[in-house]
Amino acid sequence: MSEALDDVSGAENQDVETEISQKSEMDIDEVFKKYDENSDGKIQHSEYVSEHKTEGSGGVSGFLDKLLDDSPELRGQRLWVMFSIAIVLVAALNAYAMVREPQLVNIEDMIEHSNEVVSIKGTVVSWVEDPYSSGEDRVNILLEDDTGVAQLRWYNFGEIPMLGTTIKVTGDVIVYNGKIWIQAIGSGAVSWDSEDIPDAPDLTISTIAKSPADYIGDTITVQGYLSKPVNPSSTFTSLTLRDHPTYGMQEYQINMIIHSAPGQWLEAGQKVEVTATLDYSEKYLQWSIHVQGPEIRIVRSHEPEPTQIGWSNYQTWSYNSGALVILDGKISGDLIVEPDGELSACLLNAQDLSSYQGKEVSYGGRLVWSTAYSGWCIDSSNSDSVSVLDISDAENILGWLASNPRTTLDDVDNSTQFLISGVVSGSFLMSETGDTRIAIADAVYPNTIAKMDAYVPVGEHSGWLEDGQEVVANVSINWNSASCEFQMSVWDLVLVGDTPDPNPVDLADGAPQFYDLNKITSIVGNIVEIDNITYLQKEGGNQKIRINVDSNSIGLNSYHQDLTLKWVGRLIEVADDETLAHHYVLDNADVIDEDGNGIADDAEDL
Repeated sequence: MSEALDDVSGAENQDVETEISQKSEMDIDEVFKKYDENSDGKIQHSEYVSEHKTEGSGGVSGFLDKLLDDSPELRGQRLWVMFSIAIVLVAALNAYAMVREPQLVNIEDMIEHSNEVVSIKGTVVSWVEDPYSSGEDRVNILLEDDTGVAQLRWYNFGEIPMLGTTIKVTGDVIVYNGKIWIQAIGSGAVSWDSEDIPDAPDLTISTIAKSPADYIGDTITVQGYLSKPVNPSSTFTSLTLRDHPTYGMQEYQINMIIHSAPGQWLEAGQKVEVTATLDYSEKYLQWSIHVQGPEIRIVRSHEPEPTQIGWSNYQTWSYNSGALVILDGKISGDLIVEPDGELSACLLNAQDLSSYQGKEVSYGGRLVWSTAYSGWCIDSSNSDSVSVLDISDAENILGWLASNPRTTLDDVDNSTQFLISGVVSGSFLMSETGDTRIAIADAVYPNTIAKMDAYVPVGEHSGWLEDGQEVVANVSINWNSASCEFQMSVWDLVLVGDTPDPNPVDLADGAPQFYDLNKITSIVGNIVEIDNITYLQKEGGNQKIRINVDSNSIGLNSYHQDLTLKWVGRLIEVADDETLAHHYVLDNADVIDEDGNGIADDAEDL
């Protein structure tokens, strides 16, 4: 029975399929019969329009029919219409791009906009300029809103807002290695109005201590005395701000954190005025004020007193490292020694002490640790009188010292001093807190035969010592058992001869070598800007190097625009924390204008 029903059902389905197939074939034939007037087996748009022309030709449908019509007489009109539509669409997109503003998001929502351009708004908590002391044109700013705290990495920055200012930042949200920050380039990326700048009322430390919670998040102005010295290049320092300059005499004090290098020595006991923000550290269970190093103002009405140190507490001198001190002792050559004892300290940059030899004195200066002396020294860089070398007897004996090690070892044992001449090998920035290791050679490369490391004490020279600079130095020789080499301790140093010419670098030769770094360098090229970054590009080529142009350079005015010029600056290497790459930068660069007429020397004939 079921087999019979299956046979009937199958027959019915087959009849239905046959009928549908016949109807479909019939419909297709009818369509071609209706629209294919020339019976070529194709339906043209014009044939379709001709069949429906009585239905009306207005509106969008009629307009599109004219565009799609392939009649020869309409082709020119159709092209002009399509061109006009394209122009309107492009203009509309450009207008949209100009008026569109990045989305303003809360700090806690930044993670949802990775690799997008957004705007955030918050209050400046702290900032650090050039955080790695690498010469990078960058400032890191921490800003806070009601939802969280974000870090802004601002390159080619403009005016830095004061603490407590509410700012708006536009930049790229970067998420990398578990960290998130917003990156911005150029002065226009950060903005604020005058009403966004906070008032900073003058408060005393005691007022804050009585009710610190009342000032959380506010910007305040406080005066006090520093508990310890601060190095000019220190980018982060934690100390105590007191209401009395002498330790143990204060009634109130508060922890102060200095962000960014102050650029000058701040002395222990020095009176300062700071504009700061106050917060509570749950980690250290204490209240702290946060200030910016460059904004610390010294109150000159109070002069800090040097700290008196003695031989009996020699083991605790490290607590006063970098501070101004006074030490009583007996002058013995270039040392001050413990009377009737064995301890001593070297004297750096001292005045003429010949009249004090063998006498007990009170000697003042800055307490520093000397690698060359392997002990404590007192630096008197601010002395009115400094000894001067007679350079006429200087000898170029580095080769002799290196080739006669046995005799040189005897000189080490006898503390023999030599007056030598030579040239600086490499460029070195003198430290402001301790000895600086440099290299002195007998001749400029590639004529160098002998070269030896030398330690220059703090204050003997400031700024940079340039590669190839001729020098005369009063030195003694030391044996370094760790590195198995002779080294020199410099007691006096004089620069002689002219300043060396810049080291020429051709961009066509590829990336600079490691020995080119930190030298004054000249590069010829054209100034170009790519993605808001300024480059010096090889004329007619693609090779380029980043450049930080001196703010007062004439090379950027309209007269020198698009000209190929020689730029002179210091070649440095800057690390990129995002790409984990290193970039070469021609820093503090300028063109040469020896006659001072406002035109670069190599542009005067153009």
